[in-house]
Amino acid sequence: MGYLSECFRQHSVGWLVRWLLHYHDRQQFEIHLYSLSQTGDRLQQQFAQDTTLQFHPLPYSGLEAAERIHRGNIDILVDLDSITSNAGCSTLTLKPAPIQVSWLGCDAPGLPAVDYFLVDSYVLPEGAEQQYSEKLWRLPHSYIAVDGFEMGIPSLRRNHLNIPADAVVYFCSQTGYKRNPQDTRRQLRILAQVPNGYLLIKGVYSDATSLQQQFEALAEAEGVDGERLRFLPITPSEEIHRANLALADVVLDTYPYNGTTTTLEALWAGIPVVSRVGEQFASRQGYTLLNHAGVEAGIALTDEDYLDWGVRLGQDVTLRRQVSAQLLRNRRTAPLWNARQFTREVEQMYQSIVNR
Repeated sequence: MGYLSECFRQHSVGWLVRWLLHYHDRQQFEIHLYSLSQTGDRLQQQFAQDTTLQFHPLPYSGLEAAERIHRGNIDILVDLDSITSNAGCSTLTLKPAPIQVSWLGCDAPGLPAVDYFLVDSYVLPEGAEQQYSEKLWRLPHSYIAVDGFEMGIPSLRRNHLNIPADAVVYFCSQTGYKRNPQDTRRQLRILAQVPNGYLLIKGVYSDATSLQQQFEALAEAEGVDGERLRFLPITPSEEIHRANLALADVVLDTYPYNGTTTTLEALWAGIPVVSRVGEQFASRQGYTLLNHAGVEAGIALTDEDYLDWGVRLGQDVTLRRQVSAQLLRNRRTAPLWNARQFTREVEQMYQSIVNR
C-alpha cells in the first residue's frame, strides 16, 4: 500500500489520515508514505519515526515521485490531495501503480489514470457516477472517521473579546478560498435576527484587512452593527484553536465549499453546526458529517433552511443544548468517531479491488 500526499504534516489531511494509518493491519498491509512536502513539523516527525510505516521524502516532481513509487512495486496507490497538488496529479498521470485511488481531496482529480474515488452515499449519492471518470467506491458508513481530536488550553475568553456572557456566539473558521459575498450575507442575515448574537470570524490563508473590510461593508448593507463582529487571530497550534471553540454556541459552515476538518472539530466539541447542502462533493461535507455524527439539526437543503437553522439554534437555548448533548453522547457510538471500524471497511475495499 502506498499513500501519496504533500500533507503528511500539520495539515487537515495529516490530522485525518493518521487514524487510518494507526489502525492499519500491519500483517496484511505493508504501508509506504510518499511525502511531496518536507516540513519537519511534529506531525510529520511522528509519521517519519513510526517504525511500522515506511516514510519516503520525495522531491516536488511528478516524474521523480512516479519513478520512486514504481520501483517500490506498490499494488495500490492512494492519493490524498487530488487537484490541490500539481506534483501529485503529475505523479498519478504517469500511473506508477497498477491500481490508483483518490481520497480526501477537494473532489476526485478527474484523471484517466485514477481508477477509484472513495466516498459514501451522503457525500455522493446514487446517480453521481455520470459526473466522474473514476469508479465511485462507497463505504458503508462515512467516507472519513477519526477517534477525536486533542484539545489544548484556550487562549481566548469572551471577556477578552468584549462579548457579554449571555450573548449567542456564532463562529465561522474557514480558509479565505471557501468564502464568498453570498455566503457572508447568509451568515449576517442570521445575525440580524438574533439581537444578542455575535459572529466570530477566523480566516486562515486570508488577507486579514481585506476580510475585515468585506465583512464590515456587507454587515452595513444588511443592517448589522459592525461592533457585533469579531475577527480572531491565527492561533499558535491546532490544539489551542480547538480549545477556543468553547467560545462558540453555533458554528456556521461555508457554502458551496463546506468545511471538513473544521466541522469535525466542532462536532467533536459538541457544538451545533449549520451546513448548507449542495450537489457537488465539496458542498456535501457537512451533510455527511452531521449524518454520521448522528444529528439532523443544522442540515440545510436550501438557503431558507440555512437561515432558519441558524436563527433557531441561536434563539432556542433548549434546542441548542439538546443538540450539543446529543453530539457529545454520540461520540461513543456514531460511526464518525470509530476510526477502527472505518479502517477495517477501507481494508476490505482494498482487498476487494485487488481480487477483482
